[in-house]
Formats: sequence, C-alpha cells, structure tokens
Amino acid sequence: MALQRFKIVSPKDGQSVDNIFETLLINTEHIISLKPIRMVVDEKLVMGYWIRTSNGKKYRAVEIPDSLRLTLGEDDDHISTTVLNVLSDDPSQNELLN
Repeated sequence: MALQRFKIVSPKDGQSVDNIFETLLINTEHIISLKPIRMVVDEKLVMGYWIRTSNGKKYRAVEIPDSLRLTLGEDDDHISTTVLNVLSDDPSQNELLN
C-alpha cells in the first residue's frame, strides 16, 4: 500500500457552501486521475487538484505530495502549499487556511 497525505476541501454537508480542510491519507495506487484545477474555496479562487480514485470517490485537494506534483511537471510557482496560492491580489485571501 502506498499511502500519501493530501489536504482536501471537504464540504460540511452536501448543500453547504462552507468548506473545511481535512488531511486524508489516500492510497496512490488507487488514484485514477489527478488534474490541476482552479476552484472556489470560501468565495475565493485558488489553485487545487481534482482527484478521482478507483472506488469512484472524488476529492478536491489544496495540497498533494511533492512526488505527484513533480510527476505533473509543476514547479513551485504553480502549486498550492500550506498558504494557498490565491489567484487574485486581495491580501485577505492569503489567510484562507488560518
């Protein structure tokens, strides 16, 4: 088993617009697709990743392991880190995870 740590955006419930961040261990041998995306989190546009697994689960991640990020060919300027890369100049967006 190849468990890796991902930070995902998890809605509090199916209809809520509020989001919380959770750390999730995913077996990378079961990832079918991993795609860089732009997504709205707390009414802010951020860089993230769309993950699909072999059991049909889908996740929106703001952090992925460095090994997968390098496989995608992304450099440090285009990834999400603990402080998310926010796509607008509003300084309040840099405090998204705090």
